Amino acid sequence: MTVSNSLLYRGLALAFAVSAAYIFAGCQLAEVEQQRQEPVFFPPLPERPRLQFLKSFSGPEDLGAPTSGAFERFVLGDPETQEGITKPYGMAIFDGKLYVCDVGKRMVEVLDLEKRTFSYLTKNERLTNPVNIYITDNGIKYVADPTAGAVFVFDGDNSLSTILGKDLKIAPIDITVRGQRCYVTDFNSNQIVVFDKNTQKEIARIGTEGAAQPKGTMPELPPGQLLLISDLALDKQGNVYVTDKAAARITQFDGSGKLLRTIGRWGPNIDQFIRPKGIAIDRNDRIWVVDAAPEVAKIYDQQARLLLFFGLSGNKPGMMNLPAKIVLDYDNVELFEQYAVEGAKIEFLVLVSNQLGPNKISVYGFGRFPVQERAVAEAKELTLEPGSERELAPRADKGPAQISETPGQVDSQSDKRQEEIAELYQRSLALYRSGQYEEAREGFATVLKSGLIPASMAGTIEGYLTDIENRAARSKQMEEIAETYYSSIKSYRTGQLEKARAGFVIVLNSGLIPPAMGKTIENYLADIDDALTKRQGIQPR
Repeated sequence: MTVSNSLLYRGLALAFAVSAAYIFAGCQLAEVEQQRQEPVFFPPLPERPRLQFLKSFSGPEDLGAPTSGAFERFVLGDPETQEGITKPYGMAIFDGKLYVCDVGKRMVEVLDLEKRTFSYLTKNERLTNPVNIYITDNGIKYVADPTAGAVFVFDGDNSLSTILGKDLKIAPIDITVRGQRCYVTDFNSNQIVVFDKNTQKEIARIGTEGAAQPKGTMPELPPGQLLLISDLALDKQGNVYVTDKAAARITQFDGSGKLLRTIGRWGPNIDQFIRPKGIAIDRNDRIWVVDAAPEVAKIYDQQARLLLFFGLSGNKPGMMNLPAKIVLDYDNVELFEQYAVEGAKIEFLVLVSNQLGPNKISVYGFGRFPVQERAVAEAKELTLEPGSERELAPRADKGPAQISETPGQVDSQSDKRQEEIAELYQRSLALYRSGQYEEAREGFATVLKSGLIPASMAGTIEGYLTDIENRAARSKQMEEIAETYYSSIKSYRTGQLEKARAGFVIVLNSGLIPPAMGKTIENYLADIDDALTKRQGIQPR
């Protein structure tokens, strides 16, 4: 997979440097407006931003909705249902209302963005495990519940109208409706099940279930096989895209179920996946996907080139904390324009659910922003284009004999050197963006030592070099941890349990693994401890 030169690795460093005012008032949206944080863009300035973080929702207070006061709770007691979003997964936005599948409360929450109310789709009834929701253009809501083994359908008035899939023996994780067809990702079979929403008859099954992999190994499945199916999306042509959390890739089928290709593979690099979940396709057929382990969202074009990533791990505005779902919306932009910078042209909204942290639902705007002009101006300064104003280091004084040389000779040599440095900077920047860090380091170092760059540009290059050094150190650590992990897996499978346990503990305590992998290792350790306890009474250490 290639990475386009719009990918900005420096976002990893700059995103953490964004400061903001994080306190939101709980009574009126007008007060929220007054306390708005500094704009957060992706990629960050001085690059050309395409996304702005606009707003997050975690409960009634983020709507300006009234909540129970301390005295009211003292007199009347705490409400039976905890207010606020606890552990969101799927979501949809329709007609000014945001619907959130809260798997923590087993309910679908409804945030009315215009009336500023917080309520529930199922009122006093709980579903077994509502994971995802899809809403058609006429307001019909389809809720996938894998534990119940069915899709619950609610009409435009939010009343339960029918239950689909009960006889298909499915455990639906995600659902999309196109015409008369329902497409669901089935946890039971690791397939996409297509059935008629009226007759409920099965039409097709797409994909095949992959063979079980040895516990703890990184699977390499043949194309078309699915090991741990997750979310799906359809494009305008009816092609089906599905994420596989275990195989760490996206698989694309055409409308008939024919395999077209796979996108991505497992790995720690930014253009690879660890645990992809939510996926969406925009009107330009760009592919949007969230990767829960590194806690970022990524955008690919139809050539499978990574265009941009955004989010990053953290709890500050715009960052992500165990993201699960990504949704694109073109119809409710006007409700969020007040949060965009002045003059912004928002094309569509991007919503991401976070299962941890204070920002449960983050809303971003994709479009064009007036700060682009500033970014372009600064970029032109950094390229040292001939004829542009430059803040160059002063040259040493020349004696009369040097000044009397052929007219323009000295200036010509200086301009040539400046152009060479400018070209070297651009080459180094391209190498940096494509992940060729060692080559980029050499070029940046030469540019920095040239003495022909402005002070602001020197600071930028020093930031690149620091980031490259940090990446190199982290990459080495990750390689060592990965080697320890695989060595421990081998020891475990060959019965060297004490050796395996020691290695797993090192990996678990490294702080370099995603939460899901940490849980896997904890399961290994529990198995090992049980085995050691049973083996001649040996107690685990």
